[in-house]
Amino acid sequence: MGCLLCGGSRLKKIFLSKNSGIVKCPDCGFMSRYPYNGCVSAKCAACPDRCIDRLSDPAFLEARLRVDSKRAGRIKKLTGGDFSELKILELGTGLGCLASQLAGSAGQYLGTEPSSVFHGFQLENFKSLSGKVLNTLLPGAEYEEHFDLLIAVDILQFTDKPLDFMKEAKSFLKKGGLFYLEVPDESLLRLRAGARKFLGLYKGEPVHHGHINFFTESSLRCLIERSGLNIEKMSRLSIAGDEDRLFLTIKKELPFYLKAMSLCARLTKADLPLGLGNTVCLCSRRE
Repeated sequence: MGCLLCGGSRLKKIFLSKNSGIVKCPDCGFMSRYPYNGCVSAKCAACPDRCIDRLSDPAFLEARLRVDSKRAGRIKKLTGGDFSELKILELGTGLGCLASQLAGSAGQYLGTEPSSVFHGFQLENFKSLSGKVLNTLLPGAEYEEHFDLLIAVDILQFTDKPLDFMKEAKSFLKKGGLFYLEVPDESLLRLRAGARKFLGLYKGEPVHHGHINFFTESSLRCLIERSGLNIEKMSRLSIAGDEDRLFLTIKKELPFYLKAMSLCARLTKADLPLGLGNTVCLCSRRE
């Protein structure tokens, strides 16, 4: 097996997770599972965590809405401050919380969600999304070069062959259009894995059970450039500094020490050099 991004053949095994290993390409930094198995449309299948079940508790859904409200504001600021004239495509709408924020303010909105579990949930909880979200990964060819802005949040880590996915997704952007990406920052994967074990996440596994791709800043840059996109802005985003994000991650009321840690992260951003947040990137399609 060669690197799925740069084609390098010197892959090194980092550690084991369940029935597969995590391997890293020393040339571009891209990490993935080996054997490379997984499917974005089945990300809820046989899931031991069943995070979607917890959303019957209003507190979880309200926290998710607050997180995605802030995310929508961040995307709006990065892309010029006004969605009303934009045609927006959101790939991997998940629970529909971000979609519910975008659909009402965009000039035109279309979403896609390949998981039938997530797709059904969002249509049940957000009636305004009816007819606006397709149960698929990518829309049809009639939408090629149609959109001003593409948004993909927390989908690349689930996506089989991310380079092929990005090249195909890019075809739906107008020339000069913008592409907002957000993925977990796995630059220091061992440290992040230790933090996950400490918090008791993923049934003691070092990585999320459904993730098949793990991005560093260098491998995300490699992916974007090989996809034919220009990087406009790239930054890191704190998760530890957002109590709602922590609450959704550990799925229970935050103990005192985590609230104190969150406050510290919010004031100092000390968690970002440790690779404990997300990487955010705004790209544009080359003319």
